Amino acid sequence: MALQVLTGKPKLCCPAPLECMEYFYIYESGTIWKSYIPIKGAFIFNGSFNPAAVTIRFLLFNGKVVTRILQPGQSFAFTGDNVRKIEVSVANGPADLYFELCTQTLTDINCKQKNPCCPDSLQCTFFSSYWNIPINEDFLLWQSTVPVTGSFEINPSQLLPQEVEINVIIKRFNQPDVVETITSTTVIRSENMKALLVNISNLENPAVLSVSACLRDQVNKKSKS
Repeated sequence: MALQVLTGKPKLCCPAPLECMEYFYIYESGTIWKSYIPIKGAFIFNGSFNPAAVTIRFLLFNGKVVTRILQPGQSFAFTGDNVRKIEVSVANGPADLYFELCTQTLTDINCKQKNPCCPDSLQCTFFSSYWNIPINEDFLLWQSTVPVTGSFEINPSQLLPQEVEINVIIKRFNQPDVVETITSTTVIRSENMKALLVNISNLENPAVLSVSACLRDQVNKKSKS
């Protein structure tokens, strides 16, 4: 067997973080997800066929709590880091809420400082239908506690009249909002994003949208707001 001669020092990298994709249905109140180590990821609640009001609480390791209340048919997506636990409270259940998640263990900061080849960002894609969107209201579809880069494909339902205008608002960390008015399927891409909202007017009944997202966290950027 021929001998192999190493002419340089091997490049030591951090261990690859664990990435998971899971999904299941939520029918009743309780703790639906819990971690004993800091986690980052995307958590999607698709309520297209959900008949009950649901309160969702994201508990973070820093003590902060993010709360979202969904009425029947409504959906919500959340991106964050240092997530510790997710709780749901179902009113007048049972619920029928489809829960999907895309997570990654957080890389140790000491390891990242010593090894520049450490894996950084987590990329997640998801599709969700948003029913029962209130009229003339800035309605929150997605929220993040960390800066995110990526794109949203926003597809108005065929049930909506063609002349209906949808105001799309993307909130960003330390940058002006992105505001677009659309009437048909549109893809919007940006960075430093922290929230996606829509405002629909000139309708008598609640609106319906579907959204496809491809998002990656910007781990090297720290938010100030």
